Order: sequence, then structure tokens, then C-alpha cells
Amino acid sequence: MIWAASIAIVLGAVLLFMRLRTAIDPRICDALARADLRTVISDGRVELACTGVRLVTAPDLAGLLRGEDNNALAAKLRSLKATGVAVRSGSQGPGLLGRLAKLEYVPGLRGVVLAPDVAVYAPAPELDLDAKDREALAYVARALFRGAREPSASSFPPSLRRVERVEVMVALSDRGEPRLWRSARGTSIARGLLTATRVARERWRERESAMGGPLIERLNALDVEVSLLQEDGTLADSRASFLDRAVTAAHGVGFDYRSDWHYSLPADVARQGKSSGVRALSALAAERGLPAAVVTDPSVRLYRFVPIALGVSRGVSPAADAGPPRSSTKPSGGSSD
Repeated sequence: MIWAASIAIVLGAVLLFMRLRTAIDPRICDALARADLRTVISDGRVELACTGVRLVTAPDLAGLLRGEDNNALAAKLRSLKATGVAVRSGSQGPGLLGRLAKLEYVPGLRGVVLAPDVAVYAPAPELDLDAKDREALAYVARALFRGAREPSASSFPPSLRRVERVEVMVALSDRGEPRLWRSARGTSIARGLLTATRVARERWRERESAMGGPLIERLNALDVEVSLLQEDGTLADSRASFLDRAVTAAHGVGFDYRSDWHYSLPADVARQGKSSGVRALSALAAERGLPAAVVTDPSVRLYRFVPIALGVSRGVSPAADAGPPRSSTKPSGGSSD
């Protein structure tokens, strides 16, 4: 009888563990693996069961979570290596704990995965760029748009060629009105900049008549802006109620579909999506000629991101621009081509 009782207890524990594991959306575990997070610190109200991920508590982190010093929290997580923090999504709490639970954008941190009941964050990569680095990015982009020879990535300063996964966006705007933008994912800011500028230049050439003429004739009047598109969380649920909660005014949205990715900037989310995450994603899919089911397909990764300005090269004043007037066509951007 004792043996039977022991076996029953063990079996019950195993079944409970299995139920706990199966309750976790696989998209959550996939996102943690993609981010190479091996340790997740729970706020005490979160349960996770993902292979290769250790869930722990850290009482010394509680004070930082209750406080407002986001940089101190990011530095602490950065010092722990491959470590993130999980909070109960939608719950109430003081300080940073409450902001993260409300799925806000918190500088210094990046969302890893967001779901209706849990949100996992990690420290964002540090941007160690001085004013000269930022000025150089915009200068190189403008020179390439003029037709300058593309430099080698090795010619950039170390801060811009540091190996890291990034997405760099280059945008052309006319008196504050976006005209064209393109982004590229790369293994450094320098490589991302070179690729993004190249594809943006080609895109303008393809749409030259609609864009108001050759780029070389329009360039002096255009602002050239370089930004990072920093991911702020895989969206592990496609229900409208969750997407509208997870996508704030600071966020753009995107999705990976097959070998491409498509995105809408925060201004497009506000304008086309009317500040609704699900409407913005649906509009993006329709604009790309993709079926509406893309947004709800579990195999399609939805995500949100925050643009972080790196550098800008301002165009000359309109009075000094001898080029043709602006085109009335809509701006061109938001895809991986």
C-alpha cells in the first residue's frame, strides 16, 4: 500500500508537470530560445516551463522592479548574463513592475515575448555611439544616395561595426513628410546601413516618376534619417483584445512571413490602424497583398518594435531647392525588399 501511494504521488506530480508544460504557448518558448535566454527571474506570480530555461526568484531584484530606475534594472540584468525577467501581464504593481505589466515601452529594456498572462523582458543592447558616430551614419547615407562608392564595413569605427543582430532603417523625408524608407537586418550597424541605403536607392529608382524625379535632383531638399528598429517583443497571441493592449503609441508592428518581413511604423499604426494593433496588422497584410489569415496564423511571428533615432542629415530649405514640387503619392516603405 505504501508503494502504491508513493507511485500515485509521483505519477500525480508528473501529470501536474506535464499539464503545466502543455499550458505554455509554444510561441513563448520559441521566443525565449530565439533570444538565448537561459534564466528567467519571476516576479513571483509567473510560471514558465520551457526546455532549457531555468525559472528562479531573485529577492534582490524586487526593489528595482518596484522602483523607477530602468537603467539600474537593465544594468542588473545585463550583469547576470542571458537573464530576463518575467512579470504577470495585465496585473497591477508599483514602479517598473506596473509599467512592464502594462506592456509599456521602457528604455533600456526590450520585450522578448508578450502574452495575455506573461511578459518577459531582457536588457536592450547598449548603444555606445557618440555624436561623431551618429553624424557619420547620416553623412554616409546621404553620400551613398548621391552615388558615392560604397565603403567597406571595416572602414567604419568599431562602435558601428560591432557584431550584433540589428535592423537599420534609412528614411528620406520632405519637410517632415516621409517619402521613402527601407530597412535591413544585419550583423552590425554598419552592414545594416549599407544594405538599407542600397535597397532604398534602388526603390526610388524603380518609382522615380511617382517620387518626383531622379533622387539626385531631389536629394538636397530631403532629410536623410538613420534609425534602429529595436524589437520590443514577439506577440504570442493574435486576439484583438491582446494586440490592442500590447501595441502602444510608441510601437510599430510587423510580422515575419516565409522568408520576408513586413512592418508599419508607429505613425502608420496611428493613421492606418487608428491606434489599434490588430487593425494595423490587418492593414499591413492587405497592403502587401497577403491574406487576412496571416495575422492569426500561429506559424507567422507577430512582433512590435520601437524606432530609435541614430542620426539625421537635414536637407536645405525649400526656398533653396530648385527641384520639382513634391509628389502627392503616398510614401513608400515598410518591407524587406
